[in-house]
Amino acid sequence: MPLSTEAQAELNRRADRMSSILNTPGWIEIEAEAGRKIERLKKVAAALALSPNGADQRKLDTIRGTIAALNWFVGVPKTAQATLEKFLREQGIELEEDFTDEQPGERVAQ
Repeated sequence: MPLSTEAQAELNRRADRMSSILNTPGWIEIEAEAGRKIERLKKVAAALALSPNGADQRKLDTIRGTIAALNWFVGVPKTAQATLEKFLREQGIELEEDFTDEQPGERVAQ
């Protein structure tokens, strides 16, 4: 079922906004900081697991959950972008190129 001109325009605006998130310096820094935090948490988990008094499972579970949450958080824009791309393809809308290669404000779908 083809999209109306208004629906197509709204999808284009959404794609523009999502693609601009991934390319901003602030988001790139958030991803980098999340990566650094994950590495620190892994070191703490390793130290806890090797503790002579035995591992504290509750702390290890908390660390595992925090790492999963950080990975989910930084993956949200990419997942949303992939979902939008899939939807656009299902609607028969041809994408010019990958959203991640776009600059903020460029049109990404025709």
